[in-house]
This record gives sequence, structure tokens and C-alpha cells, in this order.
Amino acid sequence: MKNILFLAATLFATSAGAEAYKPDAGPYEVAIAEGVTLPAEGRDLTVRVAYPDGGGPFPVVVLSHGGGCYGGSYSLVGDHWASHGYVVIQPTHPDSASVGFDMATVEPRQMEGIIRQRVADMSITLDHLGALEGAVLNLKGKIDGDRAIAAGHSMGGATALLATGLSLENPFSRQRIESDESRYDALLLLSEPGGNPTLPDEPWRYISVPTFIYTGTDDYGSESRGENSRIPFQYNIVDELPASSPAKHYLWIEDINHYLSGGWCRVERSPDYDAEAADILKGVSTAFLDAYAKDDAAAMAFISSGTMPDAAGNRPTLSQK
Repeated sequence: MKNILFLAATLFATSAGAEAYKPDAGPYEVAIAEGVTLPAEGRDLTVRVAYPDGGGPFPVVVLSHGGGCYGGSYSLVGDHWASHGYVVIQPTHPDSASVGFDMATVEPRQMEGIIRQRVADMSITLDHLGALEGAVLNLKGKIDGDRAIAAGHSMGGATALLATGLSLENPFSRQRIESDESRYDALLLLSEPGGNPTLPDEPWRYISVPTFIYTGTDDYGSESRGENSRIPFQYNIVDELPASSPAKHYLWIEDINHYLSGGWCRVERSPDYDAEAADILKGVSTAFLDAYAKDDAAAMAFISSGTMPDAAGNRPTLSQK
């Protein structure tokens, strides 16, 4: 009897998972608002908003860009999530190329201050969801602030980690970088932050919300070391590992690099970006969002099964850590 139940559960996960894998655009037309400003201490925080043009309210994803990247350059994934029923907000942090920042000139002490500001931006964004609805045409009533996901790429991933509970300590000054933010219900990482030389291995294990990690063969390769060498030491993690925590879903794709071969970070997408890897990532990350922000049973079955559709080939591996 137990074997029959296991087989039935496996078949359900496989069939439901195929439906939850969504590499194509979703049912919603996507509206875009660029250059929207939110009040922040001493400056205005500029954000890009992608949202479904119709329906709502929808869960909100705050997507933090990589160090030295352009603030709104993650439309590849952000607009895809919006087409499947999410309001995606992309803050422009003070280290963005959008504001003329040059990562090569920053000093370590400045970089630590920038990281603190980045983490504050994750809270400022949630603080001003009401103002955002008032500032963007047709956005009113579309944001469900009670369902919030922190997301980020590269340094943005470290930013999202800190916004969801990671506490770091400078080993020399003993100063901590942390946040009292508690409104994010899930964490989505568009790179393996443990590959960053400033962070210990697998820092996402210290996070107590469901987490998705995307990485691959050449993540944090030689081309990405420049932005991470600004801080010439490794932070310590303050907290102990939790005795138990929600699932950590891990997507590995063969032969991808830190920037998805030009799929994000810069203003224009490279013509040779890895479209196949992008489709895999878009589908699996959307399943993660649907599972944990919308309680979608089919998405949960897929994200938990570790089974990829045949169309994905042999490149991806989906597992739980």
C-alpha cells in the first residue's frame, strides 16, 4: 500500500510539475513604470516597476541588482514574473551604473556603507508601497504587501540575504551589517552567494524563509571578481545554523556564467546571451514564486520533485539542500 501511495505521489508531482514549469510569458500583459522615485533619507530612491495590466492584488517581488549594474536591467526575469501575476520592483541602489557609479574606484569602507544603504532600500521599498500605488497609473489595488519576496543577483543576492535575516560581522571592526526587516516571506537568489569571496559558503542555510538559489558552472568566475574584490576580507556570520528551516531549492545549469552570458546587468542584452538557460530559469523561478507566494499545489509539486521536463535537456539539475 505504501508503494502504491508513493507511486501515485510521484506521478502527481511529475504531471503537475510539467504544468507548473512556465518558461513562456504568462496570461497578463505587462505594464512598465520607469524612473519612479520614493522618498529615502537624504535622497530619492528610484525604482522600476513591472506589473500585470489587469486584475490583482498580486504578490510583490523586490529585485536587487548586482554591484555596478544598471538598476532596471533585470527585465528578462522581472517582466516574466510580472506576466505571471507579480508586481516586480527594482530599486536603483547607490552603486548602480545608472547613477554613474564606478565600482573600480570604491574603497572598502565606502563599500560597506553602500551595502548598508542597499539593505535599507529593501525596507524603504516596502515602506512606500502605498505611495508607489499613488504614483504609478493603474497600479492602485494591485500590490499585496502581505506577500513579499526578496530577490537579488550577485551583490543584490547578498542584499536580499541581509533583508531576510542574515547577520554579518566585519572581522576587523566587529561592526555588524544586519536588518530588523521581517516582512519578506521568501528569498530568491539569482546566483550562488557562497561563491562571493566576501561571504562564507552557503550563507543561505542561515535563512529561515523558503529559498531558491540559481547557479551553474561558471557562476562567480573570473569576469565577476572585480566587483567583489572591493572588500579584501570575508565577513563572519553571526548566528548559529537554525535547527530546522524551510526548503532550500537549488537550480544548477551547466555552462552558464555569472551574467547569463549578457542576459542582465548592462543596459542592452547581449545578442549571444544564453536563451536556453534563461528559459529554464524563468520557468523554475516562477514555479518557486507560485509555490510559496500563491500556495499553488502544482508549482509546489514541481519545485519539490527535482524532476525537470524533457524539454530542458540535460543541462539543469533541480534539488533541495
